[in-house]
Amino acid sequence: MRDQLTALVKKLKDDFNVPSIAVSVFANGETFFISEGLSNIEKNIPASPDTIYAIASCTKAFTATSIAILADKKKLNLGDPVIKHLPDFKMYDTYMTEHLTIKDALSHRSGLVRHDAARINRPDLGFKELAYTLKYLPPSFEPRTRMYYQNIMYILCGIIIEKISGLSWCEFLKEKIFKPLGMTHTYSDPGEYRGKGSELESIPYNLFDDKAVIAEDMFFSPFNAAGSLHSSVRDLDKWVRLQLGRGEFEGKRFFSEEMAKQLYGPQTIMRPGDMLPISFDEVEFENYCLGWFIESYRGHMYIHHGGTRIGYKSLVGFLPRHKVGFSVLTNLSLNQTPSAIGYSICDMALGLSEIDWGKRYLDFLDKSRTELRDEAKKKEDLINKALPPIRPLEEYVGKYNHKGYGDVCVAIKNNGLKITVSGKEMDLLPIGKGHDSFCVASMVFGTNIKNYIPAQFKSDFEELISGIFIKLEPFSDMILFDKTCQ
Repeated sequence: MRDQLTALVKKLKDDFNVPSIAVSVFANGETFFISEGLSNIEKNIPASPDTIYAIASCTKAFTATSIAILADKKKLNLGDPVIKHLPDFKMYDTYMTEHLTIKDALSHRSGLVRHDAARINRPDLGFKELAYTLKYLPPSFEPRTRMYYQNIMYILCGIIIEKISGLSWCEFLKEKIFKPLGMTHTYSDPGEYRGKGSELESIPYNLFDDKAVIAEDMFFSPFNAAGSLHSSVRDLDKWVRLQLGRGEFEGKRFFSEEMAKQLYGPQTIMRPGDMLPISFDEVEFENYCLGWFIESYRGHMYIHHGGTRIGYKSLVGFLPRHKVGFSVLTNLSLNQTPSAIGYSICDMALGLSEIDWGKRYLDFLDKSRTELRDEAKKKEDLINKALPPIRPLEEYVGKYNHKGYGDVCVAIKNNGLKITVSGKEMDLLPIGKGHDSFCVASMVFGTNIKNYIPAQFKSDFEELISGIFIKLEPFSDMILFDKTCQ
């Protein structure tokens, strides 16, 4: 298996132009590691099993496990309303304020869409303050009726861990998980190792025109309990063996069998396409558990969680009935090698016929990029044909605020409008036939493909500009930012 997988990893690294891939596999009671490529292209540093990568949303399983540890100690119950432990907590409406449970928050069934722009646009807010903006974010679905991935809910669970344990989320993980497991190269605060000259630090990259370019990284503390962990495949091998032991590792019990049933038990039904606009015949169903996805892959139970952030893509997974577990870490935005390698490991471990998962995901990426470029071209045609703004540009200038999303600012620069969102200044371009209609010219995450976000200025009874609507979420109404000053 090792030789076959090594050859596959080398091929996928080249096919996807990934700077480096690190893999751990635990099977037949033993672990082996594979490392290919450069973790730092500029310094020609090769990846190793100890190279540290951002694992992004693979963090969520650590947060859910921390909640399970506290539940075993009778400090909380998974069915407890959040407000029981955080009395000043509020959701958008009274019912969900009173009834949102810890399990709801961990299983992505709050009724809220992601609202990640609210998080990214508020670097000034701390851990707790960010989660408390939930009271300004209206639901898009009936609670508990569908799964919709929601990072701020996990940040909320981090606050609960801090409130109940008396330790910071970072310290809780160190004391209860990292140290007992011997995870010596895992960090909840990236500032502990990044920028200190360590050859174990991986550099994040984007792929522009088939060339890896150092990515602008985002390491802001409020993202903690949802996705800020950094680790190596050597450390994650210990983590995945804890999962295969259903809470036990080398004779030490971390969480109970009852909590294992909760962590790995389906909590929220998922529909095809809920996470990616792609589905496979080999996957019969997929559900969300607590910090983990569970699916039937070619008739076998497969539990996993991936992670995505600028410059990194990761996956941790295991086949519980076959005692096989693995981790895959990479340092390139949006590449799909972790998923391709994960399914390939399952095929090899289960003795199933080979599927070219690399080609499937390459085809998916090519199709996605083509669709994005086509959509951008349509918008650009509209922009080129658009009428000029119906009022002087000065009337649009000012600061606009939403209590959950924070401020956006509109200014005149080079005879056109600019809007600053999430710390980035972008063009605000007229579109359509006037009527104060614009679009924000941004970039698709991790690419050099343009993305044009609809924006519509609002006027009051005196026809003065009073706000701006921006379409920041695909399944939510446009977000209204009220004008606060010129």
